[in-house]
Amino acid sequence: MSDSEFFAEHGYLIKERLFSDADLDRIQVALDELTDLATRAPEDSDRFKFSIFGHGGDRRQVQQVADPHEFGGAFIALGRDPRILDLVEELLGPNVLLYYSMLMMKPPAGGAASPWHQDLAFYTHDRARLLNVQVYLDAATRENGCVRVVPGSHREGLRNHYDGELHTGVVQGDTRDFDAREVLVEVPAGSIAVWHSLTLHSSHPNNSDRPRRAIAFGYKDPSTALLSGSFNASETRQVGMIVRGVDPRGQLLSAL
Repeated sequence: MSDSEFFAEHGYLIKERLFSDADLDRIQVALDELTDLATRAPEDSDRFKFSIFGHGGDRRQVQQVADPHEFGGAFIALGRDPRILDLVEELLGPNVLLYYSMLMMKPPAGGAASPWHQDLAFYTHDRARLLNVQVYLDAATRENGCVRVVPGSHREGLRNHYDGELHTGVVQGDTRDFDAREVLVEVPAGSIAVWHSLTLHSSHPNNSDRPRRAIAFGYKDPSTALLSGSFNASETRQVGMIVRGVDPRGQLLSAL
């Protein structure tokens, strides 16, 4: 079964040890600089978060950094890396837009849990031609809060993430069936996991003595459009960066 066939059927894909120790060392230097900047931030912001889903809050432990690729250097180089883009092109087509990025930091004995959710719930488009690529800087295991996915859930539609008019960011209602169907994404450092924007995924807290850090890149087919009723409907134009091919809407220039 090819990568694209597996992804189409299961809604996720794993490629182990795609990046070498030398690659990870270069990223680590940039990561140290960024986390040092984050810990000097006066409070939570759209960029730096010390608490997510009601967990965390320790000023010494950064939980998330939004859009690290905007700092340039090693992070944007990683988002443009051909080893990732070749695979994304196989799954999405010749035109690829880097929509967002996120540093997911699960510090030892304090890394927050992430309840069941679907990425598309945060940015509903006219077509689900979006996916997430997570690059692991540390080994991901059951003990340190690895991602859990529900195979095939991308073919079951978008679940309710609202409590009344409040967007909660998590699936509402009984999720025990997801727990019963889950697959653990346990991978060595340097690996990547890819999942469809409708694939249900979650993670448990990091209760180990080892960190679980990863960089998530959101990619999309640039011909897709954000719906006006989306949670983030204030986005009124195409945003992001074309990293392969062209923007068929003519709103963005291709990256050099």
